[in-house]
Parts: sequence; C-alpha cells; structure tokens
Amino acid sequence: MRATVFAALALLAASCGEGVPSAPLPAEGVIALSDQFAADFALLDQNGRLMRDEDLKGRVAFVYFGFATCPDVCPMAVGRMAAALNELSKKEQEKVVPLFITVDPDRDTPEALGKYLGAIDPRIIGLSGDRMAIEQAKAGFKVFAEPETLADSALGYTMQHSSLFYIIEKSGELRTALQDTLTPTEIASALRRSL
Repeated sequence: MRATVFAALALLAASCGEGVPSAPLPAEGVIALSDQFAADFALLDQNGRLMRDEDLKGRVAFVYFGFATCPDVCPMAVGRMAAALNELSKKEQEKVVPLFITVDPDRDTPEALGKYLGAIDPRIIGLSGDRMAIEQAKAGFKVFAEPETLADSALGYTMQHSSLFYIIEKSGELRTALQDTLTPTEIASALRRSL
C-alpha cells in the first residue's frame, strides 16, 4: 500500500513543470485566518538543530502537520507539497521553507522524520520535539490531533488529525490555510502571492 502511494507521489511530482504560470485559486480552497492563529514553535529538525518560528522571518514557510506512520493522507499531502515546490522556479524555491511538523512526537524522532521525508522529498524539513513543544505548535496553528487505538495492528495506534497546509508570511504572521485538496499548481500560486 505505502509503495503504491509513494509511486503515485513520484508520478505526481514528476508531472509538474517548473515555472508553470499560476493558476487561479478557488475561493473555497483558501481559508483566511484570524489573529488568534500564530506560528509559535521551537522544535528540532531532522538533524537535531533547534528551529524557531522567528528563524523563518524574511522567507515564506509552507507548513503541514502530520505523522510518519500515516498510511495515506500524510503521504499524499507531502507529495502535493513536493509537487507544488516543483511548480516554483529555483529562485522562488529559495524563498520558501517547506516544513512537516509531527503530531506524533513519541514515534517521530528527528531521525525517523529524516528517513521518512528523505524518501519523499529531502527539501522538506521535518520538525519534532517533546510533547509540550508539539502541543505549543499545535495550539498556535489550532491543529486538531489525537491518538486512536488500533486493536489489530502492531502499530498500536494511529493519529486522527486535521489536514491543512499553512502559509507563514515573510513577516512571521500566520494568515492563510489551504485545503489539502488543492492542486500543486494552485498551492504554488498561493505561495507566489506571499513571496
């Protein structure tokens, strides 16, 4: 199953051309966020380096919350992230920081995220931390995530979670979320508006 998903992601990413003109964004796919949302985090990347939200100022951050053992939704979302990055020119890509923040810190160590994201797209930075640090990040982005027991699985549990892309502006403000059903071209168009 996972191999099939990765193969589909590879085809999706390969089919996207760099520098393709921006597509119009469907109104229902873009969510304007209030000032109650905040990009507030201090987490470890896959190399064990501390990354804070203030480290991103001056660049646009492209954020998704998920977990590495997710069977379908997260791999598809990460594939869309990779394909959206491929839609951007090299110069545009340099101004965007793609982030995958785990909602499952007990299993998603920095090393585990490094392996997971490295298999899909090493440009995407994985962020993890202790439970308190992850809860702080989730609270700022208003992300829902909670474990669900899997009685007949060696994994023991999965994570039920919201699935949106977030754009952090160059100013550090969190003002936009995108439905995970938008196409890579539409996502790239949204990113370009913030560059």
